[in-house]
Amino acid sequence: MGLKLHRQAFVAVASVAWADGRLSNGESVGLLRAARESGIEGQDFEALETAVQAGVKLDDFDPSQLTDWEKAFAYAIAVFVAKLDGVVNPAESESLTALGAVLELPDLKLEAAASSAFDVACLPGGHRPDKYDFDALNTRLKEKLPSLRPGPDE
Repeated sequence: MGLKLHRQAFVAVASVAWADGRLSNGESVGLLRAARESGIEGQDFEALETAVQAGVKLDDFDPSQLTDWEKAFAYAIAVFVAKLDGVVNPAESESLTALGAVLELPDLKLEAAASSAFDVACLPGGHRPDKYDFDALNTRLKEKLPSLRPGPDE
């Protein structure tokens, strides 16, 4: 994935994945694969992996370190991860709503991010954490949210 995301983006995603009190293998695989593909490595990856396995809450997330583009991308990945076990249960749905509020992005931008995640999940194999195309998500987000697009050197 050409985009580099801050580790905090994945703390947000993990908080949604843990909203129902458990983390499925698919959710863990999808989240950690997305983190690797977005440039999280070394000690940052190890710290994230430990936090993901131990469980994190939305209170552990600091959105101040993210650009609006990173916020939208994190929200899209959170939507994807929440759907990996086949259903977005009420706790995960509430957590996505709470994450949206913390991200402070307009509802239309959150809806576009969620729609982008769904579009990519509909591609062949897109519902599987080992096949989800994060580059396609990046492209789809750029199409749906051109006002948030990162600059050429981001």
